[in-house]
This record gives sequence, C-alpha cells and structure tokens, in this order.
Amino acid sequence: MTRTWIDDVVDTATNGDDVVRAVVVETRGSTPREVGAAMLVTAREAVGSIGGGALEYGVIAEAQALLKTRLASWQRIEMHYHLGPELNQCCGGAVTVLLERYCEDERASLSKLRLSRGFTAVTRPVATGVAPGFSHDPAPAGLFDHAGQRWFREQLAPAAPHVYIYGAGHVGRALVRALQPLPFMVTWLDISSERFPVATDDGVRRRIIETPAQAAAQAPADSFHLVMTYSHTLDEAIVAAILRDGRAAYLGLIGSATKAARFRQRLARTGISNEQLDRLVCPIGMPGLVGKEPSIIAASIAADLLIRRQQVDHKTAAF
Repeated sequence: MTRTWIDDVVDTATNGDDVVRAVVVETRGSTPREVGAAMLVTAREAVGSIGGGALEYGVIAEAQALLKTRLASWQRIEMHYHLGPELNQCCGGAVTVLLERYCEDERASLSKLRLSRGFTAVTRPVATGVAPGFSHDPAPAGLFDHAGQRWFREQLAPAAPHVYIYGAGHVGRALVRALQPLPFMVTWLDISSERFPVATDDGVRRRIIETPAQAAAQAPADSFHLVMTYSHTLDEAIVAAILRDGRAAYLGLIGSATKAARFRQRLARTGISNEQLDRLVCPIGMPGLVGKEPSIIAASIAADLLIRRQQVDHKTAAF
C-alpha cells in the first residue's frame, strides 16, 4: 500500500501535537525544490525539506508561529519568498509556500479518509476555513483559479515506478536499503522466508513465491525488474519470463559480461529473439563505478534506476 502525505501528517503527531505542513505551491525561475515539495513542522522538529537554507529556516519559523495560534478550522497561510540577497540566497527565483495547520479535528478527518484509500488527489483553496476535497484527478501539482478563489491541487503520493527485486541475498538486502528512501515502490521476492531479514516497517512489500518467474505476469506494466537470486538456473527462468512478457520498462541481471553472453546464448536457443534479448541489461549499475561490496553495488544500481526513472518520466527510452 502506497504511503501518502496524509499518513505522514497523522503519524507525525503521535503525541497529539499539532503539525503544520509546508508545501511548495508555485515556483518562478531557479528554485531549490519543485512544486509539491513539502515538510512537516511541529513545535520541536521539522521533517522533510523544501530546499534548505534561509528559505527553509524562515518557513519553519512561520510554521511554528502558526502553531501558537488557533483562529479557525483548516487554517492556511500563503507565504511568498524571493530567493535573492534579502534571504542570502543566490537562486534568483521565487517560491510560494502554503502552510496548513492540522489540529486534532483535522487529523481525525484525515485519519478516516486514509482508511478508505478511495482517492489519489487532494484539492483545497489557499484560503482558510474550507476542508480539502479528494478525487482521482491525475493532473500534476499546481495552483488554479475556481469560483473566484485560488486552489491548490496535488497528488497524495508522488508517481513511483514499481521495482521488483528477485533475491534476498547480500546485494538484494543492500539494494532494498538503498531504494527505501527513494521514489520507488519496491516488491522483494524470494523462494524462502528464511532468506529475508527480520521484517521491519520499511514500506517494502515482501513476497515468498515458489516460482518467482510468475511474478512477471503479475507485475504492472513498465515495472523495473532486478534479478539477483542465489541460482543461475532461477535467474535464467525469471529473465526468460520477463523478456517473453515484454511489458517491463527495465530488466537488469546481476553478473559479469561473461554471464550475460552465456545467458543470451542459452535464451536464444529457447526461441527468445535478438530484439527481446537487447532489453536485458547485464552487468547492471553505473558504468565505471568500481567496487564489489554489496553497498557499492546497491548505490550504483540505485543511481542508475533514478536516471532511468527520469527517462521514463520524460517519455524517452528506458533501455
């Protein structure tokens, strides 16, 4: 289940404290973060980032000042910042930040809504006093005018490609840790529960499956697949299934160029075409990054996936 910013708002206030969510609603020129970047501010801490520096320091101060007042329900303040000499920042652009205070009543409403999971987007006026509306509007985050008011619309969770990791060995474990804070929805598969570490609430979906190759047919289209099991025979079966399925955005196989050549020869003998084989990436990770430690391999793969994710977002080839 995808975690949303509603979960963050509700869970951050575990002690019953009020919380302010600061979200970038408009940018002009060069800015440190994009529309939709957000942070949560309580009386004691700030979680997340909208760009750092004097901008963020000022937003935290405004948010904590807002926490000391209670004027109305669904309280909001719109702040405008020019990122120039007055803020001792050299970006040169401008940012509009919406501060939204969530007290007990608002958080209770959000708690009920998050149980239903019947929506993907949230829209609310910039002005105070109106509860947000929820919908399936796929439009990206941004301001718009409606009924004489300015409104802000955003998706509850950022678009995140599905990543399927086959194998819970040392590299698989390191890769899951590397991908956990990144914008991916990770499914982790192995044939035995004993190969997984002790489960933690890391947002990763774990699956024990006797024939992992079947997962290719169950995966959403345009998923990323990374094959790194303990067995070359198992690796080959998974790779063959994903290539035949043909819907993957990316298929990576851990191993050397020698392993890649052998796999391509064996798979070709099973009837897989050269065009299909060209979609197999092996070795995986960033070219030129040397190191066989699991953590270095995982960092290299994670960086490569981020680049490929950008390519998919911009409608360019993913291979």
